[in-house]
Amino acid sequence: MVRRRQANLERFASNMAKLVGGKVPKNNAGKKIGKAKFQLDRKKDRKLKKEAKKEKRIKHQLLKGGAILPGQNDDEVEKEVNNNTSTKVGKQKSKQMTHSRDTATSLQEKVKKIFENSSSNSVMSKESAAIANKQEDKIIKQMGKRLGLAKTDAPKSLDSDGLGYVLHFKEDCDDSADDKNKEIAESAADELFSGFDSGDENEEDFIDDEDTDCESIDDDQELMSVEDCSNDDEDDLEQMPPSIEYEEDAPQESLDQDEVENVIEETNAEISPKISSASAYVPPHLRNIDANSMLKRKIRGYVNRVSTSNFKQILTDVELVYAEHPRAEVNKAVLEAVVDSCLINTIMPARLCAEHMLLVSGLTAGIGPEFVSPLLEDLAERFSNEMVDRHGKLLNNIVSMLCFLYALRVVSCVLIFDIIKTLLKSFTEGDLEILLYIFKSVGLDIRKDDPQALKNIVQIVNESGASIKEKSSRFIWFMDTLTAVKNNNVNKIPNYDKSDILDIQRAYKACVKGSPCNLQLTMDDLLSAKTKGRWWIVGAAWTGVDAEKKPGAMEFDSKMLLLAKKNHMNTDARKNVFCILMSSQDFEHCYEQLLKLSLKDKQEREIIHVTLLCALKCKKYNPYYTNVIKKFCGLSKNYQITTQFSIWDRLKDLSSLTSKKRANLSMLICSLVCSKTLSLSVLKIVDFAGIDTGDVEFFKGLFKQLLNESEILITEIFGRLQPLPLENLKNGIKIFIKHFLKPDLSASEIKNMKIAFKCF
Repeated sequence: MVRRRQANLERFASNMAKLVGGKVPKNNAGKKIGKAKFQLDRKKDRKLKKEAKKEKRIKHQLLKGGAILPGQNDDEVEKEVNNNTSTKVGKQKSKQMTHSRDTATSLQEKVKKIFENSSSNSVMSKESAAIANKQEDKIIKQMGKRLGLAKTDAPKSLDSDGLGYVLHFKEDCDDSADDKNKEIAESAADELFSGFDSGDENEEDFIDDEDTDCESIDDDQELMSVEDCSNDDEDDLEQMPPSIEYEEDAPQESLDQDEVENVIEETNAEISPKISSASAYVPPHLRNIDANSMLKRKIRGYVNRVSTSNFKQILTDVELVYAEHPRAEVNKAVLEAVVDSCLINTIMPARLCAEHMLLVSGLTAGIGPEFVSPLLEDLAERFSNEMVDRHGKLLNNIVSMLCFLYALRVVSCVLIFDIIKTLLKSFTEGDLEILLYIFKSVGLDIRKDDPQALKNIVQIVNESGASIKEKSSRFIWFMDTLTAVKNNNVNKIPNYDKSDILDIQRAYKACVKGSPCNLQLTMDDLLSAKTKGRWWIVGAAWTGVDAEKKPGAMEFDSKMLLLAKKNHMNTDARKNVFCILMSSQDFEHCYEQLLKLSLKDKQEREIIHVTLLCALKCKKYNPYYTNVIKKFCGLSKNYQITTQFSIWDRLKDLSSLTSKKRANLSMLICSLVCSKTLSLSVLKIVDFAGIDTGDVEFFKGLFKQLLNESEILITEIFGRLQPLPLENLKNGIKIFIKHFLKPDLSASEIKNMKIAFKCF
């Protein structure tokens, strides 16, 4: 036992000698273990140069950080820093320092003295202390790696000798070893290190220069390792960041060991979450993926794994997904996964299709018809499209899915009979294959549910078969199967196998409680669901309004519609208003019919526009249209504004109107003003001072009609302008009447003119 301990100590001493640059170990015969002498000498010289460069680099970093070396004043420090930054001076210094190894102490002793002397002159900051401690741990780890001891646990030989605490191989070494063992280990380490001299002549460079890795360390975090490599041909020294930063204004006192340990713990606590988050590996297929994609991936996994044996567990897992995500998104994800799996261009295995439909039926029982409704509508639409243009065996898979849904009582036999009738219309070889599958799988079930409908199908098949001259073997086989189903003779059905349907029915009854929905849907209901509504879903029932018929559309005579087209009534609203105006008995009846159109927002304006257009196109002025406008202007102020803007458009373009339209417009405005539907302010856009010669006759006729009214009415008409700030309009009317109209007026009209002017 003593010999083994002695051998372990000798082996450890040899390894540590290599680490600190001590003597080369010898074997039992006393011979040196190493390379030839000329190789050792060359390596020794090269090692001396390296040490000199490293010593100078560390010295430069300490000076740059503000430390004062022993025996140097401020002027010498500043001069030393300036000299080190120069490439030429640095090269000369490096050469001189290679020859001073015999008179100087080892590199480690120098560093230790520098730190001891500099600690009295400056105080290390918390960040610098933490960085220095981390760098020290890194150097220890690097040295252990070079010695071949970089393992998670210390060798058993070192643990048995009590040296595990010295090498710091275990993080919990402080807790496992007591104080006595620590003191023994520390004293043993001091004895071992005291006997080694880094300046022996026979030392060996046990690390090949070409295999040494040089690490670049960040300026803010790490200090360059003492053992870092550099090429022999380097002429310039690299500018390294300062290893230790000193606070200029800090008090001149040293840090306690407890404070340093607290700083290290705080720094590690801040750095550890960043390292853990940065080092967390994310698989490529999970990078840049949103929540919706993750939901679809999860649902697809459940759909792919569903079977009769694990149906209950899969159903429970999917229900948990419903609790975590919106129901609409989960419904969409499940149905998309089922459709992608089942609707392919090749024949889908019956067992696999049955298990997928088992999951759909289980979710339908728990959620309701609103879950399966999109799937049924999609299958019906695909079935209709495939009957026109087929793509492989997609139609077979659609029919297979519907048959399994019928077997699980999600839909009724009505939908299956609709499919059979649709296939019998074309009655091709492909249709015979699908019909044969239907009668072999669910033929007996549809016979049990509706025997009369099955008899009708048999009659249709017999009539279609009588017209076929050359009957194929498939047709004969189909007729035999149909006859066996009609007679309820299972033994005569060829290759009859109902095991898949029975298995899913048993699994459904074992896991799902309650009766199935058994929707009484037809193919027409599914195809017209978007237009007529979904009566099988609560809140989506058909209200009786045909969606194909546009709202507000009415039926009129073809001659009336042709007349509307000639008058450029290009929208339904304009067409309906025009036809009602032309076909009404009187303006009261027209008013009621137009209200029934229930026009909204901008469509209401079409009533005024179309009515005014019809009034101007009449050969003679017709008060019918004026009365219609009066009724609607009395209903809402919006119609008054629309009428005013419509008249302004005509007044601005009087020159383009024919004499007939001008006369009708003049009578229309006069009637609206006299009925107080509009006021004379409707003429405020007219510039009477610069009126055109062609427009004079229009306004002469308008004002002459107004002056022929009673005195009371004239007072009311012109008196409405008095409170309004329309001085230009008032003066313009006076000038126009005096200049153009007064010479042609009678005595009564001149009297009314004076009354009108007094109202201004």
